[in-house]
Amino acid sequence: MLHLSSGLIFLFGVGNGDTYMQNPRGSNNRLNEKSANRNNGNRLFDSQNNNRGGYNVGETGVAGQNFAQDSGTQFGEGTAAQMYDPSDTSPNGNSYQYDMLYQAGSQMRMTWTSQHGCGNAMNNCNMVIQFGCDDNDNDETDQGDFASFTNTGIGTRMTLHNGRNTNTPQEPGANTGNAAGTFATNNNNNGGNGRHESEEYYAMCRLRTRNKGLFTADQKLKGNSQIYTRQNPNGQRRGLECPEERDYFPWEFPSPWRDIAWVGQDVEYCKTKIAPESMNVKAKGTCTGGDADTLPNNAQAAKMTKAECEAVNVGGTWVETSWGKTFSEAWASQFCQQAEWTQVNHLGNVDGSSLGGQMASFMWTIPTMAELVDDYGCKKYEMTVDGNKVEYVRMVTRNRYNISTGDYDPYQTGSDQNNDPKNGVISPVTQNPTVDVGAYMQGLRLALNTAQTGRTFQDRSHVFNVYNGAPQTAGSTFPAAQRTQAMLNVNVRGKRGNIVQTFPAMEYDFEPNDFTIAQDQCVHFQWTGSNTHNNGNPAGDGQAGDAGEGAGGTDRSNIMEVKSLRESYPLAYDQDGVQSFFDEVKCKYPLEGSDWLTSAQSKAIFASAGYYFANGDGATTLGNMNAGNQINNLLNNVSASFRQGLVCCTDGTTKAGDYYFISTRNNNFTNRSQKMHIKVITGLAGAGQKTARQFQYYQGMSQ
Repeated sequence: MLHLSSGLIFLFGVGNGDTYMQNPRGSNNRLNEKSANRNNGNRLFDSQNNNRGGYNVGETGVAGQNFAQDSGTQFGEGTAAQMYDPSDTSPNGNSYQYDMLYQAGSQMRMTWTSQHGCGNAMNNCNMVIQFGCDDNDNDETDQGDFASFTNTGIGTRMTLHNGRNTNTPQEPGANTGNAAGTFATNNNNNGGNGRHESEEYYAMCRLRTRNKGLFTADQKLKGNSQIYTRQNPNGQRRGLECPEERDYFPWEFPSPWRDIAWVGQDVEYCKTKIAPESMNVKAKGTCTGGDADTLPNNAQAAKMTKAECEAVNVGGTWVETSWGKTFSEAWASQFCQQAEWTQVNHLGNVDGSSLGGQMASFMWTIPTMAELVDDYGCKKYEMTVDGNKVEYVRMVTRNRYNISTGDYDPYQTGSDQNNDPKNGVISPVTQNPTVDVGAYMQGLRLALNTAQTGRTFQDRSHVFNVYNGAPQTAGSTFPAAQRTQAMLNVNVRGKRGNIVQTFPAMEYDFEPNDFTIAQDQCVHFQWTGSNTHNNGNPAGDGQAGDAGEGAGGTDRSNIMEVKSLRESYPLAYDQDGVQSFFDEVKCKYPLEGSDWLTSAQSKAIFASAGYYFANGDGATTLGNMNAGNQINNLLNNVSASFRQGLVCCTDGTTKAGDYYFISTRNNNFTNRSQKMHIKVITGLAGAGQKTARQFQYYQGMSQ
């Protein structure tokens, strides 16, 4: 255990600095509240964020249907058919949770806002981006038997649930060796409580001694285990996360979180001191009761080193584990990314981004299925959609925004500088100090909280699925062999309400909203929304209400084309001479093995947000969600989620040029403008078209 501040472990954060994930949509501990404020800020994790932030979990149903959060054993999480079958109408009046869908190996532009900024001269900051995944059976009919779980001995088990209520999961009991009576897994399952980390993970954290070599300034921690940190001196529990792991990175014990990227200011320091300590490339050890799947007893779980664990009177087994990657300079350079400049005290865009109007971001190439299963230890599931079997894993992402003051070196300041006046040690920062400013003046008081001069903010997504490509049936041409470039995911960010009511999220927009592709690339259009974004009271220090179009509280989006981004009237597809993007690309449902849709089908499906759907393999006819009823012109009788979405691919015959899109539901001109620009360029992305290959933003938005 590190008891010196060597820089391998360091505290994050300072002051106000809320962070909110915009893509994938961050929960900020919300589930499906109708209030502007979240119900329970301690539900799954400690965000340190404003109660107003976050997106509700996605839903399958239409306006007026009940959310299935209080019935059954499915945590409100529907079956594959209920989530992904475009023709399923969620029978019995229930709206099930919708898990967003991404193809393994595709590209997701992860975006966020951070209130205290980064890349500026006012703080030392970084953003640690991670993902977790189910590594044990956890489908709609089997919530898991604790006796059959794996990785319980090392605490890295993940059995992901959004939950069907906003309760904090039950805390594990005192005896770590008694699975049935201690870890409360069955009670949490029966209660429908959401979870990311496991019950045993928190129990081990509560037993291990905290790292007493870390700088705590003048904070008085009320305990000596890993649940007590400078930021959490009272040891308050949020979900089942371990506060020491949450507040420090890299951590020295096994964590269920897999690292994606570190985005910050000290990139060279990251490459040499932080990246080599990532659990992706370095094994971390803990004391088990025999192997990785055997729970330790209390005495074993508390041991900090291999020697202590394997002492005769303890009888434990020290097990080390990593996420299967090999450290290299190339890996470190990919992992450590320079933060873009962001203004402090502002949840806005970054400097120097294309068009001057993009959020802080990281383009994540989602791992392949082989990497997810073999390297990262994710559980591979199988679902059947449209008669085709599709492999997938269940995942969640996590962003930790870490900022520290420049009043001391965050990497080199350790416990030897904790405030200890009796022994002549004065902390470099103290609580609300009165300072001598000279010039015969009375001292001036600083508003400085030493629990926050190193601080971590956090947001996490709801559960989503990553699938292994498209199923193949006779005559299917997707994905074509020549399409070697990563698929781009295009989603929707923002939620129901005006800019004050949605604070600190945002009003509707496509994500990304302006990009370039070449003539051999595919784009997966998909989004999810809620039927309960009413933004009602309590509204905290904001404004209640849900300004917008359509039924109150409903999120909806659709896609139609316009001649330019300045226009509001969509193209009439039945007019002669209309050049449509959907006439130039081939589109299909990603999980179904049918041939490509016709352009007429694609236009109707996108315009109706999936209300109309392709009616059978290779058919040119369309069905609709409500058996012959017409679509509501404000999309009220459309599913809140565009189920499966559609994948659209260009080829050598696709006309190069600029294509413009609008959501008719969310375009009030002065209120909100949900529009998108796609530029198609001639040539193949694999033939040196770097701009298209990386889906960078087109630099000059045509009008």
